[in-house]
Amino acid sequence: MTWRYLVLAVGFLALAGVRAAQGATVWAVVFAVAAAADLWLALRDGQGQAAPGAPADADPREVAGERAHCLAALRRWQVLALVGALLAAGLLLVEPPLAVLAAAAVLFAVLRARRVRRYAAMLPAPPPPAVPRAVTSPEVAGSR
Repeated sequence: MTWRYLVLAVGFLALAGVRAAQGATVWAVVFAVAAAADLWLALRDGQGQAAPGAPADADPREVAGERAHCLAALRRWQVLALVGALLAAGLLLVEPPLAVLAAAAVLFAVLRARRVRRYAAMLPAPPPPAVPRAVTSPEVAGSR
């Protein structure tokens, strides 16, 4: 279970309750559906799938380049999701129907970031850094 989606689900449930108390049943249903979607994501996100083994002939430079590409793409999707969430929050106050569209764009960005993160996790781990060995020549050993 992922706490982020769980917190969002609780927030959407609170919004649904507030809108239902105000008599806005359409918005209460919209927020209840959003809460259900976040609850589903919270329950499903924790179920990791076993990553397939990496090919033995993977070039470490290519893997490092792909990992850097994945991290850059992940950061872009996260920034888009954050900006979209702020925009959706602002639109919720000004024009609520547009906020729903912005929230859908945020959900798309979050799902794409999740997909990139999963792909990056499937890449083989970088090799450990080489540790320099101590010099064991007789000249150096005798001078100690």
